Amino acid sequence: MCLITFKIAQDPQYKLILAANRDEAYSRPTAHAQFWEEAPHLLAGKDLLANGTWLGITKQGKLAAITNCHQDNQFSPDPSKLSRGSIMTDYLLTDDSAESYLSKIQEKTANYQPFNVILGSVDHLYHLNSLDNQIQLLHDGIHSVSNASLNTPWPKVERTRADLAKTNDKTINQLFAMMMDQKPAADSQLDYLSNIPLEMKRAVSAPFIKTDAFGTRSTTLILVDYANHVTFIERTYYGDSYSDHSFQFTIE
Repeated sequence: MCLITFKIAQDPQYKLILAANRDEAYSRPTAHAQFWEEAPHLLAGKDLLANGTWLGITKQGKLAAITNCHQDNQFSPDPSKLSRGSIMTDYLLTDDSAESYLSKIQEKTANYQPFNVILGSVDHLYHLNSLDNQIQLLHDGIHSVSNASLNTPWPKVERTRADLAKTNDKTINQLFAMMMDQKPAADSQLDYLSNIPLEMKRAVSAPFIKTDAFGTRSTTLILVDYANHVTFIERTYYGDSYSDHSFQFTIE
């Protein structure tokens, strides 16, 4: 389970505000966000098992983020499929336009387990869900995606969209609080999840997930103002503590 909630051109200070939780097994080796040594223009965390990423931005303003898309609530990985994180790095490390790249991905979605991608630039973002395989240019507004398609009204999606809409002057701390919310949805709202125990349903219904072996590993905030100045903060969680890695740059 992952969550990406973002606001496009709906804020007087920022043309893009994006908040994302990465949910993953605690045992999966990961490097925190940094400019990559082999690609100094790319700012992203790295999955050290498959060498891809779940979210990244370049100094040129290209941006990409991904969530898993669970079909029939099948949570087990398929080792025969390619890593979905490579979809992000392949886009961010090439000169392909978003439209051209997504058209190529459309032709090979069967090579991956189901996914959602939010991909493009800080000015023009697109969504592709591999199950319906339709490319959508995103309009101005507030959007959110978890593990169904874009803006599917899961409780955590609706909650964070509403929270992001409440004010135009949210502080960094308020954005983190929105994404660190561990309050589960009411049991009556959990019918969209099946084939998993009730306690797990409750845990994964919250924006921030915490279980014995799996949960929210990091929260990333990306804020881009109208002068193309980028603020990028990744908060990495270690049990009950965390550390922040912050970056600022102006798009070239």
